Amino acid sequence: MSKTVLKLAIFDIDGTLRRVRDPWIHLHNHLGVSELAKEFPARWQKGDISYDEWAELDAALWRGHSRKKIVGALQLNPLRAGARKLVDWFNSRSIPCVGISSGLAIFNAVTAEELGIKEIISNELKFEGNICNGKIAIQVNEENKGQIMDKILRRYNTMEKEVVAFGDGTADIPLLTRAGLGVAICPSNNVVRFSADLVVGEEPIDKALPFVEKHFEVK
Repeated sequence: MSKTVLKLAIFDIDGTLRRVRDPWIHLHNHLGVSELAKEFPARWQKGDISYDEWAELDAALWRGHSRKKIVGALQLNPLRAGARKLVDWFNSRSIPCVGISSGLAIFNAVTAEELGIKEIISNELKFEGNICNGKIAIQVNEENKGQIMDKILRRYNTMEKEVVAFGDGTADIPLLTRAGLGVAICPSNNVVRFSADLVVGEEPIDKALPFVEKHFEVK
């Protein structure tokens, strides 16, 4: 039986290509506002606030901080070992790499440039000049990565079976279950682990590549 041609790679970013799983909490810690934000997740889980309202409350705590200070948090969230080799493998074979991240575009723009990822769809923190104004535009939340995947597939004229997807968290489960090959990278829980076709439980994460080559035809 002939193998399916690999046409697209979809990546989660935080916890998958970078080590810190939650860039929102990471930024709270970096800016010294984590105590002020600690009640927001429980309020969202109880349904007292929407996801967008939660994000707006978080972003309001970052108001007045400079772009430079905020981007500086990324220095404490290193790339996972093997992340460069993993993405380079796809790029060297002209297979587009797209990120879907519930994190922040200000961080993901750096990651995209560092790794050569074609685009990363994420959430845009707003600035006036170089100062955060406490506003944010949400594109990706904890529940809509599957819908975003649909848009990407249409845009690239690609079928699910022609995709490899990488993720680590519960929000990535639609990517892992629907892709032709779903790879859980250092999964955050067993639900994620059992949703994937392949689990890479430790670095370097490019150890996934032999399985990608075995599963797909790569032109």
